[in-house]
Amino acid sequence: MHRYVGSGTKHLRLLLLVIAAVSLAVSACSSTKSKGSASSKPGGSAGGDASKATALLQQYTTRPTTFSLTVPVGKPIPSGKTIAYINCGNTICASQGPILETAAKVLGWTVNTINTDGTPAQIQNAWAQVLRQKPDGVIYTSTPRAQINAQIKAVAAAGIPIAACCEADEAGDGVIYYSENKSAIAKEGPAIATWIAATSGGSGEAVFANTPEFPILSGIASTLKSSLAEQCPACSLNELDLPLSSIGKNATDLIVSYLRTHPKTKYVALSTDLVGLGLPGMLKSAGLKDIKTIGNAPGTPTLQYIATGQQAASIIYPEYENMYAMLDALARKITGVPVQPAFDPQVFIATQKNLPSSTTLFPVVPDLENIFAKLWGKS
Repeated sequence: MHRYVGSGTKHLRLLLLVIAAVSLAVSACSSTKSKGSASSKPGGSAGGDASKATALLQQYTTRPTTFSLTVPVGKPIPSGKTIAYINCGNTICASQGPILETAAKVLGWTVNTINTDGTPAQIQNAWAQVLRQKPDGVIYTSTPRAQINAQIKAVAAAGIPIAACCEADEAGDGVIYYSENKSAIAKEGPAIATWIAATSGGSGEAVFANTPEFPILSGIASTLKSSLAEQCPACSLNELDLPLSSIGKNATDLIVSYLRTHPKTKYVALSTDLVGLGLPGMLKSAGLKDIKTIGNAPGTPTLQYIATGQQAASIIYPEYENMYAMLDALARKITGVPVQPAFDPQVFIATQKNLPSSTTLFPVVPDLENIFAKLWGKS
């Protein structure tokens, strides 16, 4: 769910992926609100033991080297297949096409990208084009099932398998595989809680800049709150709801305004790095020099913030993993072997010390292409 504002911005963690569709379905809020503390000890003045959180944070900041999908296809995968990829019309969707193309080359397959501007009419027209072209499979991301349910059923009835990603939906009823849904993203809440507990020394006051109009991200808020209360009883957490209309406009103003009126708050967690684009400069201008921020799904601007020490950390979005996993599901279906369950996302918190790149997006697992090549019998 990601949107983007700068021309150099490449990645938007699921917000940009669905902003066009969601903006037609919701009316933007006009104000923000702060919610109650996650702890019975607001302010965290008593201090706490952060040793467990510090040890756990070491795990989160260690880049994973394995992938949860380990079952080989086990049969020769037919070559020469064509997969239709429906580009949802946003920057993140555009970046996913080349990832799919690279993965498909390993199989000897071709990816046919159907571009859209993200409006419901063009998305539905893209599905009509799929029916005319009759590819061997379809991949789409960040479009709510409710918007294209009839089209999905029609394509599935034509015998064309479909894999999807990055919405608050589930597999089934025509979709053979669903990657990175709401339950998967909820794993990020405990990771953010660990970062707050460890970084604050067990007694921090934090604010979560939420985007409640995006259902897929709502799981982060609930798991963050419960996990922080467990990991850091002396910590406190408030929630700042940012309306859809503020993204790319005054979201950073709202965050800075909150921090000015809550001077004890020194830790900021972003539901998506998109709401924090430009935040380092805003904090500096406001004289707020002791704020530590953790984001989610960074694009290249945020990677540069981290590399230069302007932002403390961010959770890397498994964009590559999602694309390879969806293609794997289609490969198994076409080959006639069981489609594996959705992969288990591994949370990787990038910091200035462990950042693999400040200029390009990268997979969470470094050797991802070779891992899938082996699963596909192509190594």
